[in-house]
Amino acid sequence: MDKNSLEYSKKISDGINIKAKKNKDFSTFLFFAVLFSTVVSPVLILISDNFWISKFSPAILTACAALASYWIQLRKPHERWALYRTAQRDIEFEIDQYSFKNGEYSGESPDKVLADRVSKRALKLHYDWMPLVPKSKELQKLMNLNNEL
Repeated sequence: MDKNSLEYSKKISDGINIKAKKNKDFSTFLFFAVLFSTVVSPVLILISDNFWISKFSPAILTACAALASYWIQLRKPHERWALYRTAQRDIEFEIDQYSFKNGEYSGESPDKVLADRVSKRALKLHYDWMPLVPKSKELQKLMNLNNEL
Protein backbone atom coordinates (compact mmCIF):
# COMPACT_ATOMS: atom_id res chain seq x y z
CA MET A 1 0.00 0.00 0.00
CA ASP A 2 1.50 3.30 -1.10
CA LYS A 3 1.20 5.80 1.74
CA ASN A 4 1.52 8.78 -0.60
CA SER A 5 -1.88 8.34 -2.26
CA LEU A 6 -3.50 7.44 1.05
CA GLU A 7 -1.92 10.40 2.85
CA TYR A 8 -2.94 12.67 -0.01
CA SER A 9 -6.54 11.42 0.21
CA LYS A 10 -6.69 11.86 3.97
CA LYS A 11 -5.22 15.35 3.66
CA ILE A 12 -7.92 16.32 1.14
CA SER A 13 -10.64 14.78 3.33
CA ASP A 14 -9.37 16.58 6.43
CA GLY A 15 -9.28 19.91 4.58
CA ILE A 16 -12.84 19.45 3.40
CA ASN A 17 -13.88 18.47 6.94
CA ILE A 18 -12.48 21.74 8.31
CA LYS A 19 -14.41 23.76 5.72
CA ALA A 20 -17.62 21.81 6.40
CA LYS A 21 -17.32 22.34 10.16
CA LYS A 22 -16.65 26.05 9.70
CA ASN A 23 -19.74 26.48 7.52
CA LYS A 24 -21.93 24.38 9.83
CA ASP A 25 -20.83 26.34 12.91
CA PHE A 26 -21.31 29.68 11.16
CA SER A 27 -24.72 28.68 9.82
CA THR A 28 -25.83 27.54 13.28
CA PHE A 29 -24.60 30.79 14.83
CA LEU A 30 -26.41 32.93 12.25
CA PHE A 31 -29.68 31.00 12.65
CA PHE A 32 -29.39 31.37 16.42
CA ALA A 33 -28.78 35.12 16.02
CA VAL A 34 -31.91 35.49 13.89
CA LEU A 35 -34.01 33.37 16.23
CA PHE A 36 -32.80 35.08 19.39
CA SER A 37 -33.19 38.57 17.97
CA THR A 38 -36.69 38.02 16.65
CA VAL A 39 -37.90 36.41 19.87
CA VAL A 40 -36.31 38.84 22.32
CA SER A 41 -37.07 42.14 20.53
CA PRO A 42 -40.85 42.15 21.14
CA VAL A 43 -40.34 41.04 24.74
CA LEU A 44 -38.04 43.99 25.41
CA ILE A 45 -40.59 46.38 23.92
CA LEU A 46 -43.31 45.01 26.18
CA ILE A 47 -41.44 44.83 29.48
CA SER A 48 -40.16 48.38 29.80
CA ASP A 49 -40.73 52.04 29.05
CA ASN A 50 -37.02 52.74 29.35
CA PHE A 51 -35.58 54.08 26.07
CA TRP A 52 -32.50 51.80 26.14
CA ILE A 53 -34.50 48.65 26.85
CA SER A 54 -37.69 49.21 24.86
CA LYS A 55 -36.36 51.18 21.88
CA PHE A 56 -32.60 50.98 21.43
CA SER A 57 -32.03 47.28 22.26
CA PRO A 58 -34.83 45.98 20.00
CA ALA A 59 -33.56 48.18 17.17
CA ILE A 60 -30.04 46.73 17.52
CA LEU A 61 -31.39 43.18 17.76
CA THR A 62 -33.57 43.70 14.69
CA ALA A 63 -30.60 45.06 12.75
CA CYS A 64 -28.57 42.00 13.81
CA ALA A 65 -31.35 39.68 12.66
CA ALA A 66 -31.53 41.47 9.31
CA LEU A 67 -27.76 41.27 8.82
CA ALA A 68 -27.66 37.60 9.79
CA SER A 69 -30.55 36.80 7.41
CA TYR A 70 -28.84 38.76 4.65
CA TRP A 71 -25.59 36.87 5.19
CA ILE A 72 -27.39 33.50 5.20
CA GLN A 73 -29.06 34.32 1.89
CA LEU A 74 -25.90 35.72 0.36
CA ARG A 75 -23.27 33.18 1.42
CA LYS A 76 -25.51 30.09 1.88
CA PRO A 77 -23.38 28.48 4.62
CA HIS A 78 -25.87 25.62 5.10
CA GLU A 79 -25.63 24.68 1.41
CA ARG A 80 -21.86 24.89 1.54
CA TRP A 81 -21.85 22.65 4.61
CA ALA A 82 -23.93 20.01 2.81
CA LEU A 83 -21.70 20.22 -0.26
CA TYR A 84 -18.49 19.87 1.74
CA ARG A 85 -19.82 17.09 3.95
CA THR A 86 -21.00 15.09 0.92
CA ALA A 87 -17.60 15.42 -0.74
CA GLN A 88 -15.90 14.39 2.48
CA ARG A 89 -18.07 11.27 2.75
CA ASP A 90 -17.34 10.40 -0.90
CA ILE A 91 -13.61 10.61 -0.29
CA GLU A 92 -13.89 8.60 2.92
CA PHE A 93 -15.74 5.94 0.93
CA GLU A 94 -12.91 5.86 -1.62
CA ILE A 95 -10.35 5.52 1.18
CA ASP A 96 -12.32 2.61 2.66
CA GLN A 97 -12.60 0.92 -0.72
CA TYR A 98 -8.85 1.37 -1.22
CA SER A 99 -8.03 0.04 2.26
CA PHE A 100 -10.04 -3.15 1.71
CA LYS A 101 -9.09 -3.51 -1.98
CA ASN A 102 -12.73 -3.48 -3.10
CA GLY A 103 -14.00 -2.75 -6.60
CA GLU A 104 -11.58 -0.87 -8.79
CA TYR A 105 -8.97 -1.02 -6.04
CA SER A 106 -8.48 -4.78 -6.42
CA GLY A 107 -6.56 -4.26 -9.68
CA GLU A 108 -2.89 -3.69 -10.39
CA SER A 109 -2.57 0.00 -9.50
CA PRO A 110 -4.92 0.88 -6.62
CA ASP A 111 -2.71 3.83 -5.62
CA LYS A 112 -3.17 5.54 -8.96
CA VAL A 113 -6.90 4.84 -8.89
CA LEU A 114 -7.24 6.38 -5.42
CA ALA A 115 -5.23 9.48 -6.29
CA ASP A 116 -7.17 9.91 -9.54
CA ARG A 117 -10.62 9.48 -7.98
CA VAL A 118 -9.88 11.76 -5.02
CA SER A 119 -8.43 14.44 -7.30
CA LYS A 120 -11.47 14.28 -9.56
CA ARG A 121 -13.84 14.49 -6.56
CA ALA A 122 -11.96 17.50 -5.19
CA LEU A 123 -12.20 19.19 -8.59
CA LYS A 124 -15.92 18.37 -8.80
CA LEU A 125 -16.35 19.93 -5.36
CA HIS A 126 -14.79 23.12 -6.68
CA TYR A 127 -17.16 23.21 -9.66
CA ASP A 128 -20.16 22.44 -7.41
CA TRP A 129 -19.07 25.20 -5.03
CA MET A 130 -18.70 27.90 -7.67
CA PRO A 131 -22.45 28.57 -8.15
CA LEU A 132 -22.71 29.32 -4.41
CA VAL A 133 -20.31 32.25 -4.72
CA PRO A 134 -22.36 35.45 -4.93
CA LYS A 135 -22.30 36.99 -8.39
CA SER A 136 -21.96 40.72 -8.93
CA LYS A 137 -25.53 40.84 -10.32
CA GLU A 138 -26.86 39.29 -7.10
CA LEU A 139 -24.87 41.73 -4.99
CA GLN A 140 -26.12 44.67 -7.07
CA LYS A 141 -29.72 43.47 -6.78
CA LEU A 142 -29.37 43.25 -2.99
CA MET A 143 -27.79 46.71 -2.84
CA ASN A 144 -30.69 48.12 -4.89
CA LEU A 145 -33.20 46.51 -2.50
CA ASN A 146 -31.41 48.07 0.46
CA ASN A 147 -31.46 51.48 -1.21
CA GLU A 148 -35.20 51.22 -1.88
CA LEU A 149 -35.91 50.54 1.78
